[in-house]
Amino acid sequence: MTNKAILCGEVITRPEFSHESHGVKLYRCLLAVRRLSGNMDVLPLLCPESLKDGLHGGVSIEGQMRGYTMQGQDRRHLRLCVLVREVGKPIDGANNRIEITGELYKEPYYRKTPLGREITDLIIRVTRPISGTDFIPCVVWGKCAAFSRHLRKGALLEVAGRLQSRDYVKATEDGAETRTAYELSVNRLSVLSY
Repeated sequence: MTNKAILCGEVITRPEFSHESHGVKLYRCLLAVRRLSGNMDVLPLLCPESLKDGLHGGVSIEGQMRGYTMQGQDRRHLRLCVLVREVGKPIDGANNRIEITGELYKEPYYRKTPLGREITDLIIRVTRPISGTDFIPCVVWGKCAAFSRHLRKGALLEVAGRLQSRDYVKATEDGAETRTAYELSVNRLSVLSY
């Protein structure tokens, strides 16, 4: 299964210890990546201790998408990040490219915006080469959204796009709370098998 991420941007937080997995200490930080529109996506990175000293200033990142559920106090939520495999100098023209291959985990959710734009939400299950599974939320727009609404759970898909962040307001018992959602905005989708 394909799972590639190439990001280029500015590290905006210091790497801080997150957890240890299979004897490797992992650190979290945030990377600001500029969109073509000029807006910024602030994306979470997870890196092994051996690479954390390279995470400062402008960098390019090669890695893999990771998406797993975490149990919070009152709910389960999906946590997305890019697992860093290599850190280098910034690369022109390659600021945010994600490619994954996996199975459609749930039936697509199709809707239209108030202005009539078509959107389909997909969750793709990507099996890791050694062990584990990642769940990657994807959003598909326009004609591709109209096509993908007819896909069925279990279809094998190859998608490419960019990882994006967006803030939204969630009503809670304590009032309104601003949260950040991460998703893969798809610009290419291929059906490999039904």
